[in-house]
Amino acid sequence: LLPTLLGSSVLLFANSFGAYATVYALSQGSINLLPTQIGFQVSGQVGYEPGAAAALSLVMATVLLVCLALYRGHRLKNWSTLLPDGYTPEAWGKLFGDPIFWQSTGRSLIMAAAAVTLSIFFLVPTLFAITLYAPKLAGILEFFSLWPFVFPGVILAVGLIQIFSNPPLAISGTPWLLIPAVTVVVMPFAYRAVSNAFESINVRELAEAARSLGASDLHILLWVIFPSVLPGVLSGGVLALSAAFGEFSLAQLIVGSAWQTLPYYQYLTNAQDGHRSAAISVLAFGIAWGLGTLALQLGRGSRTVTAV
Repeated sequence: LLPTLLGSSVLLFANSFGAYATVYALSQGSINLLPTQIGFQVSGQVGYEPGAAAALSLVMATVLLVCLALYRGHRLKNWSTLLPDGYTPEAWGKLFGDPIFWQSTGRSLIMAAAAVTLSIFFLVPTLFAITLYAPKLAGILEFFSLWPFVFPGVILAVGLIQIFSNPPLAISGTPWLLIPAVTVVVMPFAYRAVSNAFESINVRELAEAARSLGASDLHILLWVIFPSVLPGVLSGGVLALSAAFGEFSLAQLIVGSAWQTLPYYQYLTNAQDGHRSAAISVLAFGIAWGLGTLALQLGRGSRTVTAV
């Protein structure tokens, strides 16, 4: 177990080292860590110097490359003593009565759905081609699938902002840049489930049988392989949807309040009304729990289909 434990520890350390969203949201930016310092450079909270932001990102990337080898109750009326004075659904009423909440939720759903669609669109044909024609590249693909876990969103945001802030593609600060960035970050969540689905079937035999009947590669992919891996695709899509829906770092750095998503709305709400922020946390936890349960059931369905 030692190699597995060491590998998991490296990934956990790398992910924690680059953590931005949790540190920024809980400390209001008062804790000066390397990811928050990069975020300040990008968002202009300190004098923005592209060279300094890039240098800080390079330092973090170097360290990460080495590694690669409801704090409040949502219904509490007042909690100034050991036990709360009472309970009230007032926070939920304020939350659901705020039109900005619904706008932010809708934008998060659009962003998450688009990111999942792009992930599946790229993953399924790529895995099909590699499994059928270049199986030796599977290890390289799996290696690159780990990079978003190691490189935090703040590094990705710095690079994208510098590249896409000038013509001809000046799309920094828009969802047109945010959605592809989120797609890169959440794709590994879908990759593992889709990859397992491909490993559970014999792609070569199915392809040869279909070709003997005159099917082209496109027909094989759409009408033979895709239905066979569909449970795994759905399972990975649900996991990626959950991750994309709660993405804060990229949303805060790339678009901010210009295209406010639900996590960023919660961050702003927390400074005004902690009870409402806690209600969002409870709601998000319920959504995540439901999506996780759905992904688990879909995964079991994939194994049942394979067994049959």
